[in-house]
Amino acid sequence: MLRNFTTFTGAMLIAASAAITVAQTPGSSPVYQLKAGVNRVEIYQKFTTILESSGRIKTVLGFDEAVIQVEPIDGHANQITVYALETGITSVDIEDEHGNYTNVEILVRGDVRHLENYLKRLYPNDAIRVEEIKGAVRLSGYVTRPQNIQHIVAIAEQFYPTVMNHMETGGVQQVMLKATIMEVNRSKLRRLGMNFGFTGADSFLNTTPGPITPITGITATAGAGSTVTFSGFNNTSVSFGFINPTSVFQGFVDALQTEGLLKIHATPMLTTHNGQPAELLNGGEAPVIVPAGLGTTAIEFKPFGTILSAVPHILGNGRLKLQIDAQVVERDFAQSVTLNGITVPSFTVRKVNTGVEMNFGETLVIGGLVQKRETAATSKLPFFGELPWIGAAFSQKSYTEAETELLILVTPSYGAAMSVDQVPAGGPGLFTDVVTDEELYWRGMIEVPKSGPECEAVFNCSECGPGNCRCGKGRFGGRAGRAGSGGGNGCTDCTTGQGQPMLIMPGDYANPQPLLMDDQALPVPEGDGESEFVPISNSIKQVSSSKQTAAAIRTPPKPAAQGRPGLITPFLR
Repeated sequence: MLRNFTTFTGAMLIAASAAITVAQTPGSSPVYQLKAGVNRVEIYQKFTTILESSGRIKTVLGFDEAVIQVEPIDGHANQITVYALETGITSVDIEDEHGNYTNVEILVRGDVRHLENYLKRLYPNDAIRVEEIKGAVRLSGYVTRPQNIQHIVAIAEQFYPTVMNHMETGGVQQVMLKATIMEVNRSKLRRLGMNFGFTGADSFLNTTPGPITPITGITATAGAGSTVTFSGFNNTSVSFGFINPTSVFQGFVDALQTEGLLKIHATPMLTTHNGQPAELLNGGEAPVIVPAGLGTTAIEFKPFGTILSAVPHILGNGRLKLQIDAQVVERDFAQSVTLNGITVPSFTVRKVNTGVEMNFGETLVIGGLVQKRETAATSKLPFFGELPWIGAAFSQKSYTEAETELLILVTPSYGAAMSVDQVPAGGPGLFTDVVTDEELYWRGMIEVPKSGPECEAVFNCSECGPGNCRCGKGRFGGRAGRAGSGGGNGCTDCTTGQGQPMLIMPGDYANPQPLLMDDQALPVPEGDGESEFVPISNSIKQVSSSKQTAAAIRTPPKPAAQGRPGLITPFLR
């Protein structure tokens, strides 16, 4: 469609354009030079730009009048002014005096410079892109701190009624949480009491404080004596009696002293994404009877074991806000309830639910308890039970002491996946094998090390060479490995009498060094199943070739007594 041109006078010119051959940014030039091919121009709403052709412009075709307005410029036949009316996109076809056509794609953007200026000034370290869409605003890009997002959205809402938040937090977004729950519970009980009964030809006397042995029945007949029936001997430690033709004396003593110790050390670990809840349960679920209405009951399952649930929020600058719930739940059948023939256990719970803020890599105590409880009780006959020494026969006493120490810690750290070649070799239970019938019934073993590459991984062995060893085929079904120590000539095997057992220290896998210990011994299984302990010294010991020395494996995490690492044979692993 051919359009008539009218004169358009002075206007503020702010151009925003990007062509296929030459890129021009908003404000870089008031005049956009049209090039061959496709031209793309961006203009802020209510602003203008000038399009300039290489020849005199003859006609302008095919644009949307609701989006832009096109006017000629007096005295410049090769230029036109484009005025942005509304946000949107349209195409303009320009024909010059030589009959050449040029296509221009014009995008009219909402004027968001006022909001952009606020955000750049208030949050200079954040990369935020602002774009108006149909009367709303879209915020995208990355922020350095998660809490900045809600602040930026609140500012944008002062300019636009609808804000589309597409911003993200930069950096690592996965968090690995390590919680440590430690508890020590000590208890001590002291109890002493006595019940007795005397029955004569014409009299009887019974005392049952407590009672230790309840009386279920007494029969007394004139001229025929009396009969006393005791029951419930569960609390009786010592029972004794004296009998003669006319009388019977029975004594029941409850004397008990018990000591209890409970230690719990649980270390659950959990990896989750920033802001996403996660839960770890190592245990199970126990059925519990609950009311279901109308006089009926139903079964509900309650989890028990080690439970860790958390919601981490990365704050930036190495800080973390953490909502965590860590607990250890145990079933307690001593406090159980029996209903309609069904035993419902009670639960012992150690739990902390809190929210904290801390740095990555730090360890924070989020819960702890130090408790001491003393309980004393006595049952006695008045006056007689208060007498010294004699009162013990007319009373029952108990004294209970309990101490509890509980500590719960949490350590957050950044978490990320690792490549396949970084995964450590092996895992729980992968370095042991199923025992043979001989090993199970004759040797009494229930687990044995593997041989071959897995065995080498257990022993930290590498290829034979100076200072290194290689696992050999074991005696029992080829599973029980043996260690050698490398000298200047390479590997030597213990069974040849030329080497000594070698202990490879963890932490220096690339250059393992043998550690020989004086005044210690390794069990050497004999053919008849007995073990002979051969002492080891720094000098080379000659061992009979008919014996096979068990291999020494990696040092335990804690050193043995006197600061010297202990040797553990694979058979005892």
